[in-house]
Amino acid sequence: MRTREKKTRQYTYRMKRLLYLILLLNISSTALPKDLPTFGDSSSGIISMNQERKLGQQFLRSIRSRAPTLDDPVLQDYLEHLTYRLASNSQLKDRRLDLVIIKNATLNAFAAPGGIIGIHHGLFLYAETEHEIASILAHEIAHLSQRHFARQLQQGRKSSVVSLAGLLAGVILAATAGSDAGMAALTTSQAHTQNQFLKYSREREAEADRVGILTLVEAGMDPRAMAYMFERLQRASRYSTGNRIPEFLRTHPVNKSRIADSYNQTRQYPKQTFPLTLEYQIMRVRAGVITSENMPAQIRQLRANLITDNDVMSTVYEYGLALALARDLAFDESHSLLQRLREEHPLNIPFMIAEAETYEMEQKAGRAAELLEAALAINTNNYPLSIKLAEALITDRKPHAALDILIPITIERPNDEYAWYLLAEAYGLASNVPGVHEARAEFFVLNGNFDQAIKQLGYALPLVRHNFQRSARIRQRQQEIWELKDGD
Repeated sequence: MRTREKKTRQYTYRMKRLLYLILLLNISSTALPKDLPTFGDSSSGIISMNQERKLGQQFLRSIRSRAPTLDDPVLQDYLEHLTYRLASNSQLKDRRLDLVIIKNATLNAFAAPGGIIGIHHGLFLYAETEHEIASILAHEIAHLSQRHFARQLQQGRKSSVVSLAGLLAGVILAATAGSDAGMAALTTSQAHTQNQFLKYSREREAEADRVGILTLVEAGMDPRAMAYMFERLQRASRYSTGNRIPEFLRTHPVNKSRIADSYNQTRQYPKQTFPLTLEYQIMRVRAGVITSENMPAQIRQLRANLITDNDVMSTVYEYGLALALARDLAFDESHSLLQRLREEHPLNIPFMIAEAETYEMEQKAGRAAELLEAALAINTNNYPLSIKLAEALITDRKPHAALDILIPITIERPNDEYAWYLLAEAYGLASNVPGVHEARAEFFVLNGNFDQAIKQLGYALPLVRHNFQRSARIRQRQQEIWELKDGD
């Protein structure tokens, strides 16, 4: 099975496929009828929510196949809970959401039709509070709830269909090949569509700001956080030139007028003091450490940061230092820090996971599994604990126990590519070859590699020829994948 790092090798071919899809969308837009129905609900005649969902899944597969994703269950779980908290207090009707974290230190976030929300892990590094990252997510949710993609279709402009596709193509390029290549492609595309290719209209952006602020209020979060975040982005842009400008600003331009509008919309709400939340600050430091390519520098910075009077941040920096020390093979000091943190916060799941990770890094996977099993007994069905336990069990060569965890996860979360990846590994250790091929097939489907998925199921078929029901199921799945391939 190919490693996740090899995704970018098919970059050129897949980029051509995406651009071909964009071209088809462009052609189809010219054939749209002049008299279009009113948008705003699922009865809209030009494109239904289910059609948007299908298109969104196509884009999600494209993103996964091109951009390196950050498969960290701790960050993923946090992002999902925060996003669903916001979505449940928003105007979003279809709350089938798929969230993806791209391993890229730049600040960026995007929404695609059909409930796709993505962020670069750099958003954790830029957003200083939970309310600020929530403001970006609320803005993207507003694009979905107001069905801006469908409404652009309704306008009948030739470039309308293409604009969101182009935005995602640029995000994929920037995340895969770097900002230089991404911006080069975006600039070329803009030239062909008279600067409309990459931007929502100002009206759509203003609407997303307004609706996003309402979502923050309903979710009990700071409505002024959006203006605070915009101000930080504007300051960052002043000291940046060319390709160093935050990616988010390329598709979400921020100016003084937009910041003023954001503040004006919050005047009706009383000012409140929102304390720093330990959970979010843990996510910030975790995102920085686990993606760092210079661990000694991380350790030096975190040691320096420990000199603080803020109890929350002192705890956070100790946690971050423990993570960094473990990755620098300083296991004893890492355990010492984590033991103290766990004594002070015995129910903190990221602290439990950090200690288990440290044990696993020092080749004590059995001890890590014991710790995670005890934690999971208290926090039943917790996603990050379950995934981390499955990892430890696989490392400890206990595949059947890992399968007991992973099979229910893939049923509950069929779009979880990392769970399918681990499932294939567990089946391999268990010498269940048909299971390996079936799990690999699902992994390849989620990454848009339909040919490999079909091949994997083809390998599985002769191995289960005496099992009629399983053979029939595999053939049916092959047919479904063929249909997906034709649709893409």
